[in-house]
Amino acid sequence: MKNLIFNYLRVLCACAILAVSSLSAQSGRRMIANVPFDFTVMGHHLRAGSYSLTTNLIQGTVFVRGEENDSAMFALTIATQAPQSQIQPKLVFNRYGDRYFLAQVWPPETDQGRLLPTSKEERELARAAGRPEVVALLATVPKPPKTGH
Repeated sequence: MKNLIFNYLRVLCACAILAVSSLSAQSGRRMIANVPFDFTVMGHHLRAGSYSLTTNLIQGTVFVRGEENDSAMFALTIATQAPQSQIQPKLVFNRYGDRYFLAQVWPPETDQGRLLPTSKEERELARAAGRPEVVALLATVPKPPKTGH
């Protein structure tokens, strides 16, 4: 019963975040990454492919959407800061053997990044395998649509 209530609350929070992010889309930074391996985000398995990621620094969220499939999810994140602005957007994964976990999202032209909390599954792998291999994957920023004058 507690799990059912927790799942309903989680869905409700995701809907609320989606509604609020729609209202403040200008605060989001979008990037596209071609991920050549399956990976996990907040306990959800995602297949290799092209993904659109939108970070919202104000709300502390990352929206991950598969460009080639119907996968989409929000992840609540923690703010982090780099010593200098990141010119190229990138995703950082923790790798344990053949398992990849999205750990960080770095939008372009800012020193503000987002850390994703470690899932229970990743913590268990870390206990068994030790320190992960860190894998960075460069992303691109989509070109703004051309406006005709």
